Amino acid sequence: MKVLYALQGTGNGHVARAREIVPILASRCDLDVLVAGTQSQIALEYPIRFKKFGLTMKYNSSGGVSYWKSLFGNKPLRFIRDVYTLPVKGYDLVIIDFEAITSYACLLRGVKSLQLSHQAAYWSSRTPRPPRSVWLWEFILRYMSPSAFKIGFHFSAYDSFILPPIIRGDVRKLTPVNGDHYVVYLPAYSATTLAHWFQQFPDEQFVIFSKDEVIIDTLNTTFLSIDNKLFTDSLAKSKGIICSAGFEGPSEAMFLGKKVLLSPISGQYEQAANAVCAEREGAMVFYQLNALAVDIFKRFFISENSVKRAWPDYTEDLVEGILARAKNGEDLDDISTLQLH
Repeated sequence: MKVLYALQGTGNGHVARAREIVPILASRCDLDVLVAGTQSQIALEYPIRFKKFGLTMKYNSSGGVSYWKSLFGNKPLRFIRDVYTLPVKGYDLVIIDFEAITSYACLLRGVKSLQLSHQAAYWSSRTPRPPRSVWLWEFILRYMSPSAFKIGFHFSAYDSFILPPIIRGDVRKLTPVNGDHYVVYLPAYSATTLAHWFQQFPDEQFVIFSKDEVIIDTLNTTFLSIDNKLFTDSLAKSKGIICSAGFEGPSEAMFLGKKVLLSPISGQYEQAANAVCAEREGAMVFYQLNALAVDIFKRFFISENSVKRAWPDYTEDLVEGILARAKNGEDLDDISTLQLH
């Protein structure tokens, strides 16, 4: 069976999930991988057949989505060309992790695809949202990467097609301990902004993972470049994590039983929705690095309420089930027989 696995490369979460799914797929089929975007700091460690520019979001140094940078940072003509030239008809199965080029190439050619992503969970109206819905972002979540079949991932099974997070094997192997520092990953903020902010809390230590190349360590902050092993080892030995309201990072922290403080990127509706869901699991949330956040940080530091979720390791069974249904011409998103205990 010839399979195409297409993913967004603009966020670490998509790549982290692919690092678990791709080796299993590769051992069971003839696999090609497509990656769109170049902003992830985690290497996939598998040969990439198609590298595309795709669609991307740009951020400003104060932690918010920059709509102007996003508008001018994309290449619509190149996107259309890639949609028309991607040879999706040559595959028996197409699996997509929120990647737009492949989704629209499949729609254009009548090829059925499976959306296997965190974002697919938001196709359900039962998945919690912020109190104020934003129609543009709801449209993006549904139609940036549409597929005939959908399986979503989230903190809880809000609907019948939603599964628990896929936790990486190298995270499952860790032995967590309660160390003396907090791990920080707030990629929408500059290193300078973060160094200045954390000086307000001299009694705490912070290991900050940053894409900036400047070295500005202070008495209570240590800056490190993005590195998969360094990050997971530091997280396992930490008191907790302070990070943006993505999905995979908070999921891994919850699996390890850490305290979680999230900050949805300003203007990023999906992260605001993730924050709502994470609060239901016991995480804390702040929205901007301002005077109000100071009190939230202080309460987080003295809190002993860690979040512990022992999600099962079901990735291999999931992949085998998808391949079997594809071979038999069955619905690709039927997860009713998947064992999650």
